[in-house]
Amino acid sequence: MKVTGIIVEYNPLHNGHLYHLQQTKQVTNCDYVVAVMSGNFVQRGEPAIVNKWARAEAALNAGVDLVIELPVIYSISSAENFAYGAISILNKLNIIDSICFGSESGDIEPLFKIAQILAEEPKEYKNLLRKFLKQGLPYPKAREFALNNYFKDTNNLLQTSNNILGVEYLKALIKLNSNIKPYTIKRIKNNYNDINITSNIASATSIRHNFDNYDLIKTTIPEFSFEIIQREKQLGKGPVNLNNLADLIFYKIRSLTANELSKIHDISEGLENKIKYAAEESSTIEELLNLALSKRYTKTRLQRILLYILLDITKEVYLQTIKEINYIRILAANSKGRKLLKYVKDKALVDIPIIINPSKYDKELLSLDIKATDIYVLGYNNPKYKIAVQDLKNKPILL
Repeated sequence: MKVTGIIVEYNPLHNGHLYHLQQTKQVTNCDYVVAVMSGNFVQRGEPAIVNKWARAEAALNAGVDLVIELPVIYSISSAENFAYGAISILNKLNIIDSICFGSESGDIEPLFKIAQILAEEPKEYKNLLRKFLKQGLPYPKAREFALNNYFKDTNNLLQTSNNILGVEYLKALIKLNSNIKPYTIKRIKNNYNDINITSNIASATSIRHNFDNYDLIKTTIPEFSFEIIQREKQLGKGPVNLNNLADLIFYKIRSLTANELSKIHDISEGLENKIKYAAEESSTIEELLNLALSKRYTKTRLQRILLYILLDITKEVYLQTIKEINYIRILAANSKGRKLLKYVKDKALVDIPIIINPSKYDKELLSLDIKATDIYVLGYNNPKYKIAVQDLKNKPILL
């Protein structure tokens, strides 16, 4: 029995994702595919365009056997913690033989060399990193420059989003001393941040950017995924974006003092004053972000900070919840996936709850995810679906 893990957001699931899944099965020759998927908020610091149950349903239709939720504390974190959380889940299952991720490189060896340096942090590299951080560079850029100097040349591998995530997946495998074998597949036809659709394989960014042009995006999305998106839109449950939650975000910032904002995770160096000012001098999320942007804080990082504010994720809460994966939440499974769950219960590396049917007993473990969903659904257009505690009421999608 060969089981491969993938780490996804499917925001939304498109033809490029389908290509990755098909290539994954071919390259790894696996019998089962397990996906760890972001929940209702994603790593770019945004709400997912449709909810996690709809996206998990699309994953099953695409050929994934088991979908596990990546807890929100990881799904809206930096690439490092996003990757570490997802890899930790796959590793704890103790049934995963391999992982396969997409990258702009398409070559595992140079990515692995970089991952080793980041995992081991030799003195020369750390000195270089400190040097560039002192110049006021944001951490990702300082790290890129430090690695370029350390290796003399990294061929710009860390200038593209999927290469960066790939390196973090590999680093997590190294740190966990995992036996999971990594594979990578080269991304084709588009870049992660492209906003224009030029072929039937387009980035999720471009699809979201052109979401109102159904005739255009329909060519880039498998029919089953397109039908799920249409259904959710007709029900008034999508698309959801930061603008749908703008009033809540502005209320939170304006009701907090600068000192209270300074206690929010990832806010430092006086950013609390800048965010407070921006929220008072603007009326849209775009205006707020533009006013708060700086050399050190990128737009994506600021968006994640807005979510930390929205979800009351203080520095203290973050440190308490990011320590270790302490539960595994099943979002969806087909008949093969249900068979896998039996193996997981017998072979999991540690004794942690595997949540299949949420109940009141899971409330403490799921508290942050419950809060995230309670806030997410307030972005719906249809009041009927804005009810609370849906994380304890919705059972996994079973096909």
